[in-house]
Amino acid sequence: MGIVYVLTNDAMPGIIKIGITEESVEARIKSLDNTSLPLPFRFYFAIESKRYKEIEKLAHDTFSAFRIRENREFFKMDPERAVSALKISGDKEIKIANKMIDEEGTEIEDKTTPNRRTGKRFSFSSINIPVGTELTFTRNEEIKCTVIPDDKVEYENNQYSLSGLADKLLRELGYDWKSVQGSNFFEYNGKTLYQIKKDLEDDESEESDDDIA
Repeated sequence: MGIVYVLTNDAMPGIIKIGITEESVEARIKSLDNTSLPLPFRFYFAIESKRYKEIEKLAHDTFSAFRIRENREFFKMDPERAVSALKISGDKEIKIANKMIDEEGTEIEDKTTPNRRTGKRFSFSSINIPVGTELTFTRNEEIKCTVIPDDKVEYENNQYSLSGLADKLLRELGYDWKSVQGSNFFEYNGKTLYQIKKDLEDDESEESDDDIA
């Protein structure tokens, strides 16, 4: 048996690591921490499977267009896309806290890390999503919420911030995460809000480069 994992790193926003280990995920995160990295990795998702090597290869092949380098396990992509692909296997999911663990095995508190929210502050209007739009929760497509004024969403007749609702729903699924970025966990037209925001920012950056040229 082995584990296929998805890790993120606060020092590398927008980039994920898809790899395998025969140890625990915590032990793998600990072993990956070294002086070449400003921050340890953070757990995002993992499954345990007898076919772990096969599943990893399939994931790497599927997302080859997003791979940073051919001989590296880093991909510039939405982490929820990797989650969706791994969940198809039907193998047992591993649920642990999304904490960072350094080489000494010590948990690093979020307050000691740089601001995880990069780029412009999230708002529905900034990604052209109007009030009344229905969003889908990525971890359970049967769960929907509706965009309402003041960058809030409505779910079961209650109002939430996007991250607040994501946190609530993830906890109901058995996750115990200290911090949640809501835009990663809701999608519109098959894309997470995080990816929609990132695509728009990339387009703006390209237009700016064209103007300079």
